[in-house]
Amino acid sequence: MDMCVNARHCLPGPRHNRTIRPAPRIVRGMFLLALAVAPAALRSQQASESPLGIAWNVRGTWRTPAAPAPLRTGDAIQPGSLLLPNPSASDHSITIFLLDGQSVLYECFTAKDCARGFRVPALYHAPAPFATEMLGRIRAVLVQQQRGQTAAAQATEPQIARDEAVAVLGQGNRIEIGGQAAALSNGEYFGDLRSIGARYPERLGIPLKKSGPSIALTVPGPGLYLLTIADSMKRPRIDFMIAVERAQGSRVSKDFQEAHALLTEWCDDFFGWPMHDFERAYLQSLMLGIRPLLGSSRETPSTDSPLPGVTAEPTFTPRPGMLAGDIAVTVRCATPGAVIHYTVDSSQPFENSPVYRAPVIMKRIGLTIKAFAQSPGKKDSAVVTGNFRIEQ
Repeated sequence: MDMCVNARHCLPGPRHNRTIRPAPRIVRGMFLLALAVAPAALRSQQASESPLGIAWNVRGTWRTPAAPAPLRTGDAIQPGSLLLPNPSASDHSITIFLLDGQSVLYECFTAKDCARGFRVPALYHAPAPFATEMLGRIRAVLVQQQRGQTAAAQATEPQIARDEAVAVLGQGNRIEIGGQAAALSNGEYFGDLRSIGARYPERLGIPLKKSGPSIALTVPGPGLYLLTIADSMKRPRIDFMIAVERAQGSRVSKDFQEAHALLTEWCDDFFGWPMHDFERAYLQSLMLGIRPLLGSSRETPSTDSPLPGVTAEPTFTPRPGMLAGDIAVTVRCATPGAVIHYTVDSSQPFENSPVYRAPVIMKRIGLTIKAFAQSPGKKDSAVVTGNFRIEQ
């Protein structure tokens, strides 16, 4: 999974109400556009209207209480749902991406740890309509890839750089490729061009020359392509996905810029968003006419009291979300005599994790608190997550 920890590939996202200049003609790998997110907290919504989360990199067997079928990458996840790994096995992990930008990794390594289960955080930002459609498009491609109905992203060696871009078709079907290609030294290169959707035959070993900030390439026509750029020794250097559109149209370029801006903003705040995989899925949806996959998720979160014999889940005060200034976060459990184990670095809490004894002080930077409670004679509670961010 692409982790946005390299500043070159996960730039700080644009904030609200910024004016956006038109995108230049040369293709750039990284686009910026303003992110519009309403600050209202979400409460109860009908399942058919609720923004969904996406399951990603599912390892092991996971399910929800309402749906015994195992979860797969691309499945919709309702915020607030309880996720249950197979308690008779070990070594499970799953990442959940939510429409307010949250990304949460859940993992367990022993049968005892896996028996707790994990509670998906609730949304604390009402997502913009574009965000709902974007994640719906990404999810549709992920689901179809699971079923083998669309071409997955080209498999490349880990050391090869990846990039995505939108190009405008010029005279003689020429396009200009910038982005990470701009970082290549001037010289001779070769390109392998493959059309996604089997619209055009593949072209291998295309001579390319770089003598400026971009590389010019002739393509058969508009469409979606995978381009691998190799050096003169035929060593692959960059793996591109390029959406090529006609000069009269600007919808794909505009939408891709906005999608890139949202993903960059979310990655900047929460890390862990697979930028390249999701941008490629989004481009596939736009260029191949794959409709967004929306609708209800696997289950509606329960607001019932804790089950008999199970320790109550810890709660946070104040509620997770965007907070103004320094604050002390209190963690409580409704079960008498319960002991709360917690972490503040996004790692999974276990029995040897610190015991909560005093409020967690949050200064200047945000925190992700994960916690579970255990009490004598009862099963451990599910692990809960509180994402706290400081308003800028």
